[in-house]
Amino acid sequence: MGRGNVCVTGSYEGLFYIDNDDLRVYRKDGPGTDDCEDRLQRDLDYADITGPDWYLDEVGSSYEEADVLECFCNEMRKLCPSFQPAANSNVWLGNERRVILENELFYICVEDNEWSLAVELVQKDGYSDCESAWMAGLQKRRYRGYLDSMKKALLARLPSIGIRTGAWTSRTITREEAGVC
Repeated sequence: MGRGNVCVTGSYEGLFYIDNDDLRVYRKDGPGTDDCEDRLQRDLDYADITGPDWYLDEVGSSYEEADVLECFCNEMRKLCPSFQPAANSNVWLGNERRVILENELFYICVEDNEWSLAVELVQKDGYSDCESAWMAGLQKRRYRGYLDSMKKALLARLPSIGIRTGAWTSRTITREEAGVC
């Protein structure tokens, strides 16, 4: 599976990918001591990862992911104050998307993408046809600005993020390319 397998389907939705290289923490224990060294996957080469010294630290990786998402949420709320944290940490859209922020028009969700973590802007639905039409007009006006803010908020913490470019393709945007330094 590729980095860009998760997709959004709404007219006014979008997403970015956080590569697992920026989320997975590997640990190397010092022989006969309590010393250990932690590194992100992006800072190791293939020989290190497949060799006997370094191993995936699942607890450290979960803390790293939580920190990345906390930094993203804090930055996103500075850029777009209408977004508030989800009611609790266990709010899901369907079986795959976990809601981390929301406002009256959109959810911001995360979804496992095997090689990355997808961060998605997902449209909310109205309770009636009339409300849905009204919301769609507002969503159309706001979604590009929200996507731009999401990109800035992610790149404030990460060196690069992925974007979907087609059905089976994606590419990477760096801080420099996005003008976020």
